Amino acid sequence: MHRFLSRASHPLDSRGSAIFLAPLLLLMMVYLTGFFVDLGDGFSKADGLDQALSLSAAAASTQVSAGKFYRDGLVVLDPVSSQESALSRLIASMPKGTVLENPPSVAVSGGAVCVRATELIKMPFALIPGVSRYLSYSSSSSAIAKGSDTSVAPGC
Repeated sequence: MHRFLSRASHPLDSRGSAIFLAPLLLLMMVYLTGFFVDLGDGFSKADGLDQALSLSAAAASTQVSAGKFYRDGLVVLDPVSSQESALSRLIASMPKGTVLENPPSVAVSGGAVCVRATELIKMPFALIPGVSRYLSYSSSSSAIAKGSDTSVAPGC
């Protein structure tokens, strides 16, 4: 009887009440871990596309039109060979698993070149229902041929 009266007169202490929060905290930790893994994966894939675009623009800026250079003394890029060089370098230097949303575009104007591409990045842990598992990332890079009078790349 004494035990019953002591419990009735003194409320239960709060020790052990945090056990009910453990499943909620565990679920939040899983979601946050998935979010940060997705974030890191997205940044690394976006950086890989940026580097590949820089390499392709640099490769395209070396394709000087020989006819205009020897005839007129102008450093002007050859549009066809610049485009071929940019696309082949882009394909060769893209990281594995890169999925492009559209074909890349190469714009050549005078002595400058601009290469654009859009990548679809798949999020492995897209845990939020109703949110797309794919993230679209667009980037561009430009280069100017050495010795040309062009100062701005077209459309970059």
